[in-house]
Amino acid sequence: MKFDPKEVENAKIVQGRRAMIEFDSPITAKENFRRALEHKQLWMPSALDKSGVPNEIIPDNPARMRGGLDMFGIYWEFVPRAGGSIVRPGNPTLTDVTKWREVIKFPDVDSWDWEGGAEAEKQHLKENTKFTFFTILTGFFERLISFMDFGPAAYTLMNRKVKQDVKELMDALADLWIDIVDHVYDHYGDLVDGITIHDDWGAQDGPFFSERVVREMIVPYMRKVTDHIHSLGYVTNIHSCGKIDRLIPCIIEAGFDCWDGMAINDYHMIYAEYGDKLLMNVPANDYPADADEGTKKDWTAKFVEEFAIREKPAALSFYNDPGFEFDSEVYRLTREKFYDEG
Repeated sequence: MKFDPKEVENAKIVQGRRAMIEFDSPITAKENFRRALEHKQLWMPSALDKSGVPNEIIPDNPARMRGGLDMFGIYWEFVPRAGGSIVRPGNPTLTDVTKWREVIKFPDVDSWDWEGGAEAEKQHLKENTKFTFFTILTGFFERLISFMDFGPAAYTLMNRKVKQDVKELMDALADLWIDIVDHVYDHYGDLVDGITIHDDWGAQDGPFFSERVVREMIVPYMRKVTDHIHSLGYVTNIHSCGKIDRLIPCIIEAGFDCWDGMAINDYHMIYAEYGDKLLMNVPANDYPADADEGTKKDWTAKFVEEFAIREKPAALSFYNDPGFEFDSEVYRLTREKFYDEG
């Protein structure tokens, strides 16, 4: 489908949690994102072409967004300045990971209002033109933190004396996520395109743990979940914050198709090394916003040359997004580029 300039001329701005531009494209953003995963995209998608299921079926969702009890009965306190919730440190539910079987009470997933929640959202999902992910907040390491506080959780993950207990806890969590995914599949079916798991693995200056630790203590259990997600025909996505450049191979080994990462990572290196194995959101770091139009167009053309490769699909990140002018130019350039490539 050849590019028509009216696709940009007729674009509209849509307001939401973030304002975004919708082009008058020949296919929906949802279909283009799916095609990107198959290396058949018509243009470079945006991270904003993905959407979530706005459900409160899983107790963690309202707890993490507004405060309250999560699925394990642990209280999360909302922090307005951060725009999210944390478990207040100092009084952890679990102080000895070898006692997790006695202390941690796993939730009854069947008792949640899946039918009512799905029914309330079905019409919206049927009309949705975005690629839709159902999100599981609080992944493996984040869950361990919620049980034990950050310091003890990090130490426990690396403590060889208790690693078998940690592994059995991780395996039990994997079975829980699989149970949740099965309920999503039973109640949402193809109204949902994929599953997102949140699990932050790093801080501003680097990962929380080594590749060896994450490969042994987290990756096998994530892979158990992602293999099951794929068996249902869903796409897998991980939302993992922090500077985790050197853990990208672990994300791939864990079976994820997509990664939502922060702008602090080295995307030049990550995309060059792993862009054919993982669809990532690439930020326009160092965009010359105060330069003249010619300079900005030249910079955007180089960005497209580097990051818009059909066999290595990537999406525009909403981090450091220069704005609609940049988005429009990337859309135009990549529509023309991918059409010319056939």
